[in-house]
Amino acid sequence: MAGTHSVVFLATGISMVVIVHVFVLVWALKWGFRTRPARVTSSEHADQEGGRGLSSEEVSELPCHDCKEGTAAGDCAVCLEAFRPGERRRVLPGCGHGFHAECVDSWLRKSRRCPICRAEVVAGQGKNTGAVSEPAALEIVTER
Repeated sequence: MAGTHSVVFLATGISMVVIVHVFVLVWALKWGFRTRPARVTSSEHADQEGGRGLSSEEVSELPCHDCKEGTAAGDCAVCLEAFRPGERRRVLPGCGHGFHAECVDSWLRKSRRCPICRAEVVAGQGKNTGAVSEPAALEIVTER
């Protein structure tokens, strides 16, 4: 008789634990869906991330120069390769970060933000600032 009571109490205890877990799971799912923020569409996400990117005309207005022999210009943060003499280097206005023109141009057509510091890139308003002799400053970024 004592063994029968133990089995009944054990079965009742396990049943109650399962029922409590089901109630907690249902409550958590309902609470999670109520407090969940509305879905952000890809166009809204692009606007939050700095717009849809620059047009080809705006990209061509950004400062650009040819790398010269003997100038230590660092590495392109997009492709991680060193600047070689004769390659086109684009320097972003505002933050002054430099990249291979081909690398950063494709990035800027998708996003209006610098790939390193996320500062908004603004093209010259109507004037052609597409050629500069040398970059104003050299910045070597060492982040991990």
